Order: sequence, then structure tokens, then C-alpha cells
Amino acid sequence: MMAQPSDHDKLVDALAAAQREIDRLKAETEQAKSSYANLFESAGDSIFIIDVNTYTIIAANAHAARRFGYAPDELIGLSMEALEVIDPIDDTQPFAWESTVSQTTIYECFYRHKNGDRIAVEVSSRVVKVGQQQTIQNFVRNISLRKQLEAEREQLIADLDSFAHTVAHDLKDPMSTVFSYTEFLKEICVETPGDELLPHLQHISAVAWRAINIVDALLLFASVRKQEQIEREPLKTAEIVMQVQERLANMAKQYNAEIIVPTQWPTAIGFAPWVAEIWTNYISNAIKYGGTPPRIELGAAPADNHMVRFWVRDNGAGIPDDKLHLLFDKFNRLGDFRVEGHGLGLSIAKRIAEKLGGSVDVTSVVGEGSIFSFFLPAL
Repeated sequence: MMAQPSDHDKLVDALAAAQREIDRLKAETEQAKSSYANLFESAGDSIFIIDVNTYTIIAANAHAARRFGYAPDELIGLSMEALEVIDPIDDTQPFAWESTVSQTTIYECFYRHKNGDRIAVEVSSRVVKVGQQQTIQNFVRNISLRKQLEAEREQLIADLDSFAHTVAHDLKDPMSTVFSYTEFLKEICVETPGDELLPHLQHISAVAWRAINIVDALLLFASVRKQEQIEREPLKTAEIVMQVQERLANMAKQYNAEIIVPTQWPTAIGFAPWVAEIWTNYISNAIKYGGTPPRIELGAAPADNHMVRFWVRDNGAGIPDDKLHLLFDKFNRLGDFRVEGHGLGLSIAKRIAEKLGGSVDVTSVVGEGSIFSFFLPAL
């Protein structure tokens, strides 16, 4: 007959079972902590745990530190007011929306990098109780690239709208003229002497050439927009300007233009064929819209931020201040000013300069003339 376990043995077994359960729970807790820590650190978003009362950071993952330029320990205790810029990215949209299921508020704003740069972010924020402490958990996602793509999409739509406007107006007019003159000549050419037909043919040729120039400008605008990789090199500005002058020689002769060119140029970095287009546009505009006769001065000098400023100064009528900001808009006209242009040249110049890491500028005094400038990186 087997002996029955004593009360002492039962107690020992119960304690052993309890210890095993405690060990199991500890192991599961440590595993859960490890899994949470791995998730916390490996998340693709920046994560901030914030004290709800002081609005200071009590924990942040390594991604958050890297993204915003801090060492991990620098973030602990930092006020979120040092990071979060409560300015909505898009003023036309609601600042935030809230999920009724997860009680999460989602909004777009800017976070400030340690160096002062503002970074567009999407924040998913919710209040979570950790132990006895109320905390705010912010999951922060960098949306700069998305915003850039959205802006480029909007710009592309605007460009297409402007392109359609240009085709409808600028090309329709010369092509209608060509058609009308052609129909007219078909009716009179049999009975009209050749010397009387010549002026009509010359007019058709000029109008057709105008249409070709518009198409060429549109193609150049499109090519500059799409070109991503170009070979930038030190520019031989004297050679570029000389080639542009040769290209515009007939025009300069027609307007009796005087073009003053410096003997030396500072060296900038760029892509010569594109830079030649900027010079061509600036100089041809100065010839067309300069004084009578046009007196045009070219120049260059070092500028701030390791840039070189190039300029074309004319002696034309000048441009009112309220129209200056419109000059580099695509497909834009300025009424009596730039009446012969088709609104592409200056916008192409701006796009080229920006693609090469530079910019454009214009200053003008009504009655005295204008100075059109473009900036390129210095050697």
C-alpha cells in the first residue's frame, strides 16, 4: 500500500509549480519586452514617447535621433516644442483628423532638425497609459519626398495647362495666317506677277519661322524639365558669348545694337549648351526691347555663397515693379511689355539656371532700363 503525500510534500509541489509559472511569466515578459524593444528600434518611423504633463521626451528610438540630427541621449528630457513646428503644411486642408477606432490623431506639420531645417512630417499621435503614467506616443513619418512629388505633380499639371494655352493661342495665330495667305495666293498666283507675290511669300516665311521658333522653345523647355544627368564643367564664358553673338549677328545688325563685352570672365560651373540658351534669351530680349539704338552691356562678378553673377544690362524703357515678378512665369505675357515674346524664353532661362544649381534675377527702372541676371556655382 503506497504512502500518501504529506502536507509538506504537497506544499513543496505547489511552490515548485508556482515557481515554474513565475519563471514562465518572467520569460514571456522578457520576450515581450525584447520584442517591443526590437519593434521600437527597428520601426521605419521615428517614435517619441512624451510625458503628457511636461510635454518632454522620455524615450525615443534611434531612428528619431538620426532623422533629426541628435544623439539618442540628447533627446531625453527635451521639450517637444523644440522639435515640433505647429504650422500646417497645407493651409487649405484641415489640420488633423482623428480615428474613432484607435483614438489616434493624425496630422501633418513640420519637425525641426537640430540644424534648424524644417522637415515635412506626418504625425500619428495617441495617449497611452504606461503603468501609472500617462504618455503621448508620436509616430513621426518623413513625408518630404511625398510632398515634393505632389508639388511636382501639381507643377506638371500647371505646365500642361499652360502648354495647352500656348499651343491654342501662339501656334494657332501664325498657322492661321499661313493658311489664309496660302489660300489667297492660290486664287491670285496665276494672274499676279512674281515681283508682287514676293512680299506675300516673305510674310508667309516669317510667320512660319515664328511658329518653328515657338515649337523649338517648347521642345527645349520640355528637354530641360526631363534632363536629370548632365556633364557640368568649368565654363568658357568668352567662347559661349562669342558664339551667341554670332548667332544673333543679323538681329543685332537689324536693330543697330551695340553690345559691350568684358575682356575677362570669372569661371563658373555649368553645362555650356544650356548656358548659351540663357545668354541668347537675355541678349535677344535686350536687343528687341532696348533703346533706340539698343546699348547692351554684359558682365559678371563673384557673388555670395560661392556663386558667380552674370548679367545683361539694357537701355530700354524699363519694366514696372508690379510686373517684375511675372517675368519668369511660364507662358506669361506682360501686355505692352515683351509683346513679341511667347512667354517661354525667360521661364526656360530660370529652369536652366535652377537645374544647374543657380537662380535668376531682374532689376529695372522705368525710363532707364533693366538688368537681367543669372547665378551659377563658382569654380
